[in-house]
Amino acid sequence: MSKNGENEKLKKSEFYKCPFSHVYPRQKQAFFKSFAKHFRIFSNRDDHFAIIQLHEEILWNIKRSAVEKGDKLDENSNKISNDAWFEAIKKHTGKPIQIVNK
Repeated sequence: MSKNGENEKLKKSEFYKCPFSHVYPRQKQAFFKSFAKHFRIFSNRDDHFAIIQLHEEILWNIKRSAVEKGDKLDENSNKISNDAWFEAIKKHTGKPIQIVNK
């Protein structure tokens, strides 16, 4: 079962599914709970590195905009980062990130 989800807290049996192919048996590497860990581990791949760069650019723009509006960032930093990951993946692949039950 899969669904598209943004800013939903993952349940114990749910994982994000990487939009790129992975070669480890049965795509086990393609399922993760932490964007930062997953994309850091595979940062030597061009497709993953492009998402990291796009995430940093989007995150910078979100934070800059929030500061200009006078919003506090400390309270929402994890949510802001996840928003940036969702947007980066959608912008790069054209599809939202999938959440799968395992």
